[in-house]
Amino acid sequence: MADERDAAETLTERPELASALESVRPVDDDAETWTFEDVPIDSGTFGELVAADLVEKVDGEYRLPDATRRALDGDTDDATATQEGADLDLSLPSFDVDRRAAGALAGALAVVVLFRTVFSYGAVFRDGAVVLSGNDPYAYRYIVESLLTQGSGFDAALLSDMPMMNGEPLTVATLYWLADLFGGTASAAGTLMAWYPVASALVTAVLLYVIAVRLTDDRRVGLAAVVFLATTPAHAIRTSLGFADHHAFDYPWLVLSALALIVLADRGDDAYRDPRAWLAGLGLGIGVTGQILAWDYGAALVVPVALVVALTVVLDVNADRSPLEANAPLIGGLAIAAVTVRTVHGEVGWHTDFTVAVPLLLAVGTVGVVVAGEAVHRLELPSLTMVGAEVVGTVAAVFLVPVVVTDFWTRAGDRADRFFATRNIVETQPLLSGDFTWFLLLGLVLVLALPPLVWGSRRAAEGAKGWLVGSVYAWYFLVLAAVQVRFVGELAAFTALFGGLGFVWLAHWVDLTAVPKPFAEDSMSARSGVDESATDGGPGTLRLPTAREAGLLVALFLLVGGVGVLQTPIKTSQITIDGGAYESAAAIDDHAAAANLSYPDDYVLSQWGRNRMYNYFVNGESRSYGYARQQHRTLYSSTNESVWYRSHRNRVGYVVTESVANSNATSASLFTRLDDGFGSRRSPVAGLAHFQAVFAADSGDYKSFRLVPGATITGTGPANATTTLSQSVDVPGASFTYERQVRTNAAGEYGVTVPYPGEYTLWNETVTVSERNVAAGQRVG
Repeated sequence: MADERDAAETLTERPELASALESVRPVDDDAETWTFEDVPIDSGTFGELVAADLVEKVDGEYRLPDATRRALDGDTDDATATQEGADLDLSLPSFDVDRRAAGALAGALAVVVLFRTVFSYGAVFRDGAVVLSGNDPYAYRYIVESLLTQGSGFDAALLSDMPMMNGEPLTVATLYWLADLFGGTASAAGTLMAWYPVASALVTAVLLYVIAVRLTDDRRVGLAAVVFLATTPAHAIRTSLGFADHHAFDYPWLVLSALALIVLADRGDDAYRDPRAWLAGLGLGIGVTGQILAWDYGAALVVPVALVVALTVVLDVNADRSPLEANAPLIGGLAIAAVTVRTVHGEVGWHTDFTVAVPLLLAVGTVGVVVAGEAVHRLELPSLTMVGAEVVGTVAAVFLVPVVVTDFWTRAGDRADRFFATRNIVETQPLLSGDFTWFLLLGLVLVLALPPLVWGSRRAAEGAKGWLVGSVYAWYFLVLAAVQVRFVGELAAFTALFGGLGFVWLAHWVDLTAVPKPFAEDSMSARSGVDESATDGGPGTLRLPTAREAGLLVALFLLVGGVGVLQTPIKTSQITIDGGAYESAAAIDDHAAAANLSYPDDYVLSQWGRNRMYNYFVNGESRSYGYARQQHRTLYSSTNESVWYRSHRNRVGYVVTESVANSNATSASLFTRLDDGFGSRRSPVAGLAHFQAVFAADSGDYKSFRLVPGATITGTGPANATTTLSQSVDVPGASFTYERQVRTNAAGEYGVTVPYPGEYTLWNETVTVSERNVAAGQRVG
């Protein structure tokens, strides 16, 4: 049962419950106990009174406890101090930790760590090296290591001249600062970058738990949400060990912003007087600042803030609340974001003027909406007037914004075109496609989340501002992910939130647990009375299940979450660097070192999706994969080795072929001749002269070649005759016979270029070719 402090706080935040209690009070004065049918309030409101412990149950009937009466009378220390501004308590708050809840949360977070590490640990930490997953992480690694060689700590001059200043500057700078803090070496940077996505997942999971408990007042929902986040492939792969992309850095800022908005939504009419509301406003400012500075398209992630503001003010007007008093801390938080982003831009030059303008426009727009709402509120105009004002304001902004920011809409359109352009990259594909992408990335959690999301949206329409925030974020990222799958990670946090609520309801439906606390109202309405589980501490109560219940709960979870459990290791394996690829990089590195090659002579041309990895381990130049993306495909289309060699010899040192990519190449293409026969003659195609094999993976899927001028063997033989020369070749991972067919002209002369040293016999003549002859392109004969 709530004490006076809890009751006073609840009534301050929910004044409509105080009105309901005042109507119940005369009945309570006339009788020691009473039933639901005796009081003049609806079942939904009564359910909330019971759930909030403002009404207690005694022998099957009800009464108002003394604590509730004193809270109604304002007879509490907290109420008096708040109303009169006296006896300010400056003592530190006491913390009563629920060990059972803390243990359960620790277990759920352990699942998060498990699903982020166990499937990629062996691929990331290999032979003393840190092998990051994917391709783009090697660009961040290159920049961080470059910064570490130039300086340490916060150096404004260094940070104002670093790469990605208009891309992901805060992401890069944070990784650099942390790497410097943990040793400042390339090894420290690699280890840090491997673990940072896991740390991001943990932070996101904790914030998600707080959001879920804050919204539902039910720890079971929070725990279910965390476990669903842990096992959602869309989020797990982007925060897996070693996948040091910008995605993992974006998620905590996003969830922090949503949490701050939810806290602000619960602060009530006089939020401007509540220090906690201003603290939440600061959290919102930090979250928006982080989103804008972390990624050049971070503006797409703060759109829900604008939507929440617009809808919140409408709800405030509809509930006869002062939008200015209720949303002053929110305005303060957005002002902090606008000022901080502008200051950082001015000091170190991060981002463009366009990006810097976004939080400023968001703050100014919020002020405009709140002021308009305050005017509608004070003039007591219909709430639809506010909707009309927002529509008019939006249309006006379309014309007025370019006055403040020159060519704003033109630049916004250009960025949108680039952002939503469909390219041959997985993350730009739509989520809702014919190949069940949504099912593989989100599993049945999306299906489980939809009914609670609709329910939450209905609650939002009825005036529940907290549910408004959660619903807006979920719907917005569902739409965005439907267009481009890159946003499915952001969506995953909110499908986990509503999926957690759906799971607890599903467990209740099969009699494994009490009804979720937010559904107590609907449950009571359906039964035209009071849900007994809502009065016995059921909803929100965390208890240890029996062995049977635990087994059934696990089975139920696997029923709805099993797809994620199965797909997470599969999807994670698709982004890790497999053994053959890493071994190829290591072999090329050894070969280049032995040949005393340096960049660009040791540049590796490969499929663009692994190109940064190869070049990082061979020459350290992994900032870009643009050349590989454009030129590797020519191996598929070209059949003329001489032309291809002359075009690439001054830029390419090594070539890597991957068998899995050999789907469109013809038998005469350079790619097929290298991948299938190591460049040796295979009827009806001729052998190759400029590709020297240096490594083959045990699986046969990867082959590496050095691009060489080759040694040209010349001599004479029978006129118009044909012979075959051959050479046994042994490289790490493979042994094969290299063959070329040689034909003399009418004068009996011949010339053939070979990429391997050794002895060659042509008719009755034996020629010795050295490695120097091959590397220098010398004639032998």
